[in-house]
Amino acid sequence: MRILFLNQYFPPDPAPTGVLLRELADRMEAAGHTVDFVTARQDYREGQQAGGRMRREAKALARMLFEALRRPRADIVLSATSPPCLLLVATLVAFWHRAKSVHWVMDLYPEIAVALGEIRPGLLARFLGKAMGWAYRRAAKVVVLDEDMAGRLRSYGVRPEIIGPWVFAPVIVQAQRAKADPEVPWTWIYSGNLGRAHEWETLLAAQAILEKRGAGIRLLFQGGGPSRPAAEARAAELGLRQCVWKGYVEEKDLADALRRTHVLTVTQLPAAQGLLWPSKLGLILGLPRPILWVGPTKGAIARKLQALPHAGVFAPGEAEPVADWLISLKQHLRPVPQPAIDSLVHREAALAEWQRLLEQYQ
Repeated sequence: MRILFLNQYFPPDPAPTGVLLRELADRMEAAGHTVDFVTARQDYREGQQAGGRMRREAKALARMLFEALRRPRADIVLSATSPPCLLLVATLVAFWHRAKSVHWVMDLYPEIAVALGEIRPGLLARFLGKAMGWAYRRAAKVVVLDEDMAGRLRSYGVRPEIIGPWVFAPVIVQAQRAKADPEVPWTWIYSGNLGRAHEWETLLAAQAILEKRGAGIRLLFQGGGPSRPAAEARAAELGLRQCVWKGYVEEKDLADALRRTHVLTVTQLPAAQGLLWPSKLGLILGLPRPILWVGPTKGAIARKLQALPHAGVFAPGEAEPVADWLISLKQHLRPVPQPAIDSLVHREAALAEWQRLLEQYQ
């Protein structure tokens, strides 16, 4: 069986979606199948900072369509969701190759663009929604990341399958080897891409409360992303003295960098619930550290975290409760005996489920 993978980025680019697809491709290749890739040949981290996004993404779609039509005939065209509306290209490519279209939804367009104010509700959004609905229904299978996302897709008249993302193999190895202990000062961290869907104002407000109380707690932002300049400007307005900004950490050093801190933070704007899944959460669940979630408190992610004794779940705007929780942790912190999940077991189970799903079409 020949599988053609479509995604804006693939390794060696560090984009998480590309790494996940590369590991799935490796699994299918090891099972005796042939894999091929079409990418936009763009840089993920540069793209997170660049302007003219709509023009950049349209150019990527056109390039990928042209290249995919020229590739050897595939049995399955497997597409992710970067660039936006890639499924429309994948549907045309699958028709050309007389192949099955399998779509892995990592974020929903145009819904996420409307929710984040990137495009206005109106004619364009309705047209894109109808076009995506048509393509979802044409797909042999649509795969989503959690139950919230599945609920969104059912409105299009499809029955999606849920397969959660996994932690990348090299990161699992590093996490298992990592032995770093928390350092002084006592630190909570937001690591990775600070994107448009991520909540950061509550974090800064909570840090301002901590500094006012003299709690001796530092907030570390590690990474980059389009929302980082605004967050840095707000931190300066608040006069935060114990808020530190660092760049991205190499993958091989990430687990150790996270283990040197005391609390690992994941956030999401409520408007993005069910429209995307924060990729950093997979790794964080596999590390023995308390987890702070600031986002929707009644969704699939919140339910998963509320079941953990070492996680704090808060809604955006609850800066005072977040600060209280952090101070309590600092005063009464007990070591987390083991990660919330076994990342290696979870990765193997997810890949096995993907292999089962794809091999039914051979």
